[in-house]
Amino acid sequence: MKLRFESILKKYMVFFLILTVCAAGFCGFFAKWAFRDGAHGMGFEAILDGTASRPAVHRQFLPHVVRFVADAIPEASKDKLKDKLNKSAALDKRYAQVQIPQKYVIEYYLMYVICICAFIAAIWVLRALLTEILQDSVVGTLGAVFFALIFPYFEVLGGYFFDFTEILFFFLAARFALHGNGIALLILAPLAEWNKESFFFFLPTLYPLLRCHHSTRKAASFILISMFFSGLVYLGILQAYAGNHGGMTEMHAWDHLKLMFSPLAYFKTTSIYGIPLGSGMFLPHMLCVALIAKKTWHYLSTPWKTHAKIALVLDGILYFFFVVPDEIRDLSMLYVTLMLLTAYFFRDLLQQHGWQKVQQ
Repeated sequence: MKLRFESILKKYMVFFLILTVCAAGFCGFFAKWAFRDGAHGMGFEAILDGTASRPAVHRQFLPHVVRFVADAIPEASKDKLKDKLNKSAALDKRYAQVQIPQKYVIEYYLMYVICICAFIAAIWVLRALLTEILQDSVVGTLGAVFFALIFPYFEVLGGYFFDFTEILFFFLAARFALHGNGIALLILAPLAEWNKESFFFFLPTLYPLLRCHHSTRKAASFILISMFFSGLVYLGILQAYAGNHGGMTEMHAWDHLKLMFSPLAYFKTTSIYGIPLGSGMFLPHMLCVALIAKKTWHYLSTPWKTHAKIALVLDGILYFFFVVPDEIRDLSMLYVTLMLLTAYFFRDLLQQHGWQKVQQ
C-alpha cells in the first residue's frame, strides 16, 4: 500500500512539474502574441471566418475543432456562457495583447484551453520519448521541461495556435515510428496535415525509424501512403481557399542571403519572461547548439542519425527558400533531434557529478 501511494505521488509530482513549466511557457508565448488578434491577414477572427490570407488560412484543424464544439452547445447555454466569459474578462485582464472578437468569444476561450492541453500533451509525449531512448526518466523529464521553457523563444516573429498541435503531432509521429506503428502514423497523418502542411515533409524523416521494425518495402509503403493521405488533405485545403489573398508559399532566399552578411542579425534579443535574451539566429545560442551536437552526436543510433540528416536537409531547404529569416519556429522538424542531443548533454553533465541513471 505504501509503495503504491509513493508511486502515485511520484507520478503526480511529475505531472505537476510538467503542468507548471507548460503554464510558464504558454503564458510567455501568449503574453507576447496571444492569437495574433487583429493581425492583418492572419488574425484569430480572420482565420475563424476563413477570410485570412494564404497560407495562414490553410491551418484549419483547430479552427474546425473549436467551431464544432461551440456549435454543439445549445443556444440558451451559449448565450449564458458568452455573458459569463465577457463579464469575467479573465484573459483580457491578464494579457494586454488580447482582443477577443465578440462573435467568437466562446471559440477564443476554447482555443486557449485546447492549446494549453496540446502543449502539456506534447511535453508529456516528449518526456516519454526521451525517457525511452535514454533509459533514464530523470534526464527525460529534464529534457522535456527544458523544451517547454525555451519553446516561446522559437516563436520569434509570430506565435500561432497551430504551433502547439504541430509539436504534439511531430512528437507523436516520432514515437509511433520508434515503435514501428505504421497504422497509427497513417491515422495521424491527415489530422496533422490539416493542422499544418509541414507534416507532409516530416513524414520521410521517419522512414529510418520504421525500417528498424519492417522490411524496406513495408516501411516505405507506410511513409508513402501517409504522404498520399496528407497530400490529399492539403490539396483539398488549397481548393477550399483558392480564392483567398496570398499564395501557397513566399520566396525568401534573397532575404536570407542578405541577412547572412549582416553582423547585427546574429545578436537580436527578445523579452519573453520579462528579461531580454537572445532571439532567432542569436550567435551564442547557435554556438551552444553546435557544441551540444559535437559532443553528443555519437550517442545517436544510426536510424536517429539518418532521421536527423533527412530532417536537416528537408527543413533547411524549406527554411532557406520559403521562410522569413529568423522565423526559427519553421525549423520545427529538427525539434526532436535537438532535444535528443540536449538530453544526452544533460545526462553527461549529471554523470560528471556522480548521477546514477534512473529508469522509468
